[in-house]
Amino acid sequence: MAQEPSTSRFTLALLLSLTGCFGVQALAFFGLNLATGKTESNYYSTLSRFQGAIAPGAEIALSGSSISGRLPGREFGNPDVANLGSDGGSPLDGLTLLSEGVVGRPKWLVVEINTAFNSLGFADTPAVEGSRGPCFKIGGKVPLLGASSRPTGMLYGYLLGRRWKGVAEPFALKEVPSPLPPSPLQQAQLTDLQKERIQLLTDCILKARQNGVRVLLARYPAGPMKQRQIDEIQTVAARIHEKTGVPFLDLESQIPRAQLTFTDSVHLGPESAARILATLRNACVQLTPTIPESISQP
Repeated sequence: MAQEPSTSRFTLALLLSLTGCFGVQALAFFGLNLATGKTESNYYSTLSRFQGAIAPGAEIALSGSSISGRLPGREFGNPDVANLGSDGGSPLDGLTLLSEGVVGRPKWLVVEINTAFNSLGFADTPAVEGSRGPCFKIGGKVPLLGASSRPTGMLYGYLLGRRWKGVAEPFALKEVPSPLPPSPLQQAQLTDLQKERIQLLTDCILKARQNGVRVLLARYPAGPMKQRQIDEIQTVAARIHEKTGVPFLDLESQIPRAQLTFTDSVHLGPESAARILATLRNACVQLTPTIPESISQP
């Protein structure tokens, strides 16, 4: 039986509408460069960063929480920086994806330790789970199907206006790397979950080192902390350095807070985030001759 003319017209109209929608989306994404790493959803914000890190391996990868997520990576037009910042998560999220081979292997990996104990006792975050599915890989290879090209996300990012378009000058640092303070907390003062997290972070870092990735621990300027939280950060840095030998960079203590801008009590503003990234680049260049490309299996 011949297809009804009305059905044919409806199908044609539907196809033309879809083509038009994808055309507008492509214009915004490619033509107007509205790809975004910060959307109205923490889940899709994180997923967009993860998809940008799929391949090829970047010069620098950033593994951390939303504190790292504010630094401008591939999702903001920096092709040599893969941002694995996980909103509401911890540096373990990005390290897990690297260990599993979900994202590309970088030359340098900067591990944020501000939030090393985030999400203790919980299973993998939704973004980590989502990155293991086929849709994640498709979105990473076909930009218009990725999390960075969602129309609502691009509109939100445009209205938010947090993209830094100027020249980012690095901050002047006195010491690269920073001296490691002694571990303030003894083994008995850590909970079982904290001990487990330190071990997981250590295992992932050792695996990255064995695969030829140079690693840097970093403490970022962020919100004020209680003394117990500061002690925990120093303990994480000291324990991981003791087991892996990776250097530590304390940006919090070396960059005066008066030189920084924040969008809230924790997260850096776009200009400061871009300058922090430039500072990390310089630090990695300085440290490269001092760190072997890989370590042997224990």
